[in-house]
Amino acid sequence: MNSRLSILGPLGAGLLLLGLTPVQSQEGINLNQTLNKVLEANLRLQASELDHSMAVERSKAEWAIFEPVLLLNLAKESNRRENSTERFLSQRVSVFDEQNAIFSAAIEGTLPSGGNLRLGSQMRELENNLQVTGKTEWESFSGATLTQPLLRNRGWKAVASQIRFATADSEVALQDYRSQLALVLSEAEMAYWDLVAAKAFVEMSQGSVDTAEVILKDIRERLDAGKANELEVLQAEAGLALRESNKTDAEQRLVDASSRLDAFLGRRANSGAKLVPSDTLDFNVTPPVLYDALAESFKSHPAYLAQVKRMEQAGIRLAYAKNERLPELDLKASYGLNGLADTYLGSLDDSYLKNDFPSWYVGLEMRYPIFDSKRERHQLNAAKMREQQALLELSAIEIELVNGIHVLVEKVESLRSRSTALGRVVDLHRRVLENE
Repeated sequence: MNSRLSILGPLGAGLLLLGLTPVQSQEGINLNQTLNKVLEANLRLQASELDHSMAVERSKAEWAIFEPVLLLNLAKESNRRENSTERFLSQRVSVFDEQNAIFSAAIEGTLPSGGNLRLGSQMRELENNLQVTGKTEWESFSGATLTQPLLRNRGWKAVASQIRFATADSEVALQDYRSQLALVLSEAEMAYWDLVAAKAFVEMSQGSVDTAEVILKDIRERLDAGKANELEVLQAEAGLALRESNKTDAEQRLVDASSRLDAFLGRRANSGAKLVPSDTLDFNVTPPVLYDALAESFKSHPAYLAQVKRMEQAGIRLAYAKNERLPELDLKASYGLNGLADTYLGSLDDSYLKNDFPSWYVGLEMRYPIFDSKRERHQLNAAKMREQQALLELSAIEIELVNGIHVLVEKVESLRSRSTALGRVVDLHRRVLENE
């Protein structure tokens, strides 16, 4: 407290001791400057923008399903078994013992068609009791394996359903951010115009007090001249007291409006220069055309556009649920080259250069539940209901927009007519006062 008094000086110390505050400086500000500062300082907008950014990042992350994966395998295999008569006749040993080393490398990835493709090689260092003592054999296989769904999970729509859903989710987050942005800016603009109106009320109240003081002075002079009575003086004093009370209320309204605007700007009340709006109220407002306002709302209203994206998400869920009801029918194919040699490189040369020992496979694999799958059936029913729900919510938003905009257009027209009528009343009262 003492340090503050020393900083403020004798005058500031006296004001603080009296429970008063020093006169603040004033900062002129217009509507555009106010809204720009709100964009920079409002914490709710920053949090909503982060929600949108996170949704965009999640949407980008879903594309990772197409990134190829490198698979590496290093293993040691041991097997010791007693041979049957059949194996004994073929291997000529009663006990088979092997110690193998396995090395494999492959690249695996998902195709836009929904298939899975794997390209790789496997090397096996063979060591068993069938080989010539001191001799090592290397067995290799290099090739490609494809698994392509033909019914369930087939095609781009199925494989990219999560990508499409996440993209729509990011669009919903964008519209939520736009909605929050519109809400904050509209409230900030309302707070600014409340401050403009409060400032005008203070000025009008001060003018009313000045006029009442002139009238009271005139009546007192007339009383001294014997042209007025005590009742007229009392009425004039009561009128002055009423106008002074209205002025106090107007000043309090100005403080409240200034505090609300400070909150949108991220300022503490009385922490800086006092905001003084530089714009004035304009009563010559032309109400918008109803159909133009409706067309613009359906084109850019955040809630409507967000619900359209939710409709798209419901459609994606429904398509996925229908796909899950299909049986699994997969085409499986593979082609590769075998190699066998005494060395690692020799085995590779035997497979790639000679190409005398190819292996290939083509087949179909089908899976179908014996009983009707309850899970997929009920999920499909839920997806249909969710799409119907999204459609109903979209219709509800359309009705709310039409009714709300119609009411607002009529309200603007009504307020404009009322303002014109009150302007005529003010003009008549001014003429009466001038005549008096």
